[in-house]
Amino acid sequence: MAATDDTTDGPDGTVRVGYLVSRFPALTETFVLRELLAVDALPGTAVTLMSLFPSPDRDVHADSTAAWVSRAHRPGPVAALRAVLRWAGRRPVRTAAVWARTVADHRRSAVALAKALAATGQGFALAEHVERERVEHVHAHFAALPAQAAWAIERLTGVPYSVVAHAHDVFSHQDGLGTRLRAAAFVVAISRYHRMFLMHFGARPERTVLLPLGLDLGRYAFAERRPPADGPVDVLFVSSLREYKGHRFLVEALALEPRLSRVRVELVGKGPLREELEALARARGVADRVVFAGPLPPEDVLARLGTAHLLVQPSTIEEDGHTEGLPTTLVEAAACGVGMVASRVTGVPDLVRDGETGYLAEPGDARGLADALLRAIDDPDGPALRRAARAHVEAWHDQELVAPELARRFRASAGARRLRA
Repeated sequence: MAATDDTTDGPDGTVRVGYLVSRFPALTETFVLRELLAVDALPGTAVTLMSLFPSPDRDVHADSTAAWVSRAHRPGPVAALRAVLRWAGRRPVRTAAVWARTVADHRRSAVALAKALAATGQGFALAEHVERERVEHVHAHFAALPAQAAWAIERLTGVPYSVVAHAHDVFSHQDGLGTRLRAAAFVVAISRYHRMFLMHFGARPERTVLLPLGLDLGRYAFAERRPPADGPVDVLFVSSLREYKGHRFLVEALALEPRLSRVRVELVGKGPLREELEALARARGVADRVVFAGPLPPEDVLARLGTAHLLVQPSTIEEDGHTEGLPTTLVEAAACGVGMVASRVTGVPDLVRDGETGYLAEPGDARGLADALLRAIDDPDGPALRRAARAHVEAWHDQELVAPELARRFRASAGARRLRA
């Protein structure tokens, strides 16, 4: 794990950190829960959770998050409107400046503007919550709407914020991104690709830290395994059923290559493409080898990782830039000793290095994906690659390293503000 600047620790004493997300809980964002639990458990930090909008996935984290669901602060639209009016009375110039900048940054798209205005309004209400709870630093997961609200909070209260950039929040939505990045106390890039991308859009190099998402590695037992020489090869694919995830190219790869007839794929996740993908599997004659398991809780996904031979992630890049960041399931697979086959997109090659820790194909290339799967099945050096992948995860994704580094930066940010006060 590496840092890119030389911040110093803040003063002793507990720093209250406000984690800010779009929705909580979210089936595809279990990494947020794991991170905030790890940070909250550290001495000297206390986490309060804030969200912008209601979540349809209230039960996805089972008992581990019941308390956080009840504690999460999410103001409604009426509360947001009242907060805007109160701030207009308290600080009319700042209030006007926030709205003017928001409109200027998002004026090219009516949809983007409407979303930004909604997030900014929530930011006004959350700014009051930040003051009441004496939050000293706001940490926004996702650089679009949560970061927009965090920026509004900082403009109104002076409480500094940081941003974690993931995927769709930066790759397909850049309106206002520069404003949010430049004003942040620091920006977290989860891969080298992310860091270069964010600096291109305005993140300051000295404030942009390479810090991949962490895992509690004690939960992920590494097990030696290799695909069998004969019999079924169990391949797992965990993701939402959306275009950029590349499911169709996996189906096409299975149909293209007779030598993949032993492969059995389990697709875990939900999304709008399920019926279309089921029809494609039938049309290509591979429906008997593709199981649509639907969404599963994290505990069940972990159990699947304990038995799968391979995990596949054939992500693509859509015309609007929508693509992958660095999928958590790839990191989990590497931790467990599951062979990885993935597309060469954005941050994925940081973890999946072709022929070193896994196998890569070009995005949207069904033939190349089929070849990568064959290599993963037949490679006599496969066990060595999987051990190298686990070593990479231990060096870069261990939550016992990531969480303290975040906490150190939160304390430094809060300490710098105290000195300015």
